[in-house]
Amino acid sequence: MAKKNETENLTEELAKSFERWEHLREHGGSDPFYADGGSMNLVRNHIMYYKQKMVEQYGSDYEKYPEIFYRETPPEVKDSYMARAGEIKDGAAQALEYYLSDPNFHYLLANKDMLTEKEAKQISLYNVLGYASGLARAIKDGDLIAMRRHAGRPEGYLESFAQCATRMMKVIDNKKKEPEQVQGNGQLSLFQFGMETGQCR
Repeated sequence: MAKKNETENLTEELAKSFERWEHLREHGGSDPFYADGGSMNLVRNHIMYYKQKMVEQYGSDYEKYPEIFYRETPPEVKDSYMARAGEIKDGAAQALEYYLSDPNFHYLLANKDMLTEKEAKQISLYNVLGYASGLARAIKDGDLIAMRRHAGRPEGYLESFAQCATRMMKVIDNKKKEPEQVQGNGQLSLFQFGMETGQCR
């Protein structure tokens, strides 16, 4: 019984691997750091592995081999292959347009010099602004892997602009309130100090 289940599992896994390889070839994957070609070659290795396991089990008893065993093993492809390259480029260009016209992005750019280095790091300002500049660089360099992270899904990055802008507003508001808070705590402002000491006349 265990032998039969093992055989069924091999057949099922082999079929899934063929299906996965075809999906990657036609539609591509979603790995944020690796091209589709590398993933396809990895799946191809799985296909060869499952076929080899069947050979070890069945040997020359060819009637036991499932039909899918005789399906041709997919060819090895370049690791750099990317499916839907044109679609990814168009989507990345559209995403960059969204970023550059986003009011929160413009707010971050216009007010970034109001924050200290420490404050900017605390709200992840440089990382967030880097989404747009990084995408622009990827488009210029033809980096499809980086472009794919933005193509068709700019909403997440736009949300990051909004969240960062909200954090920046709070920091700036707190900086504006600081002089009032100092005076309200019984401490003298520089102007008051001058009046008290007779230096402001």
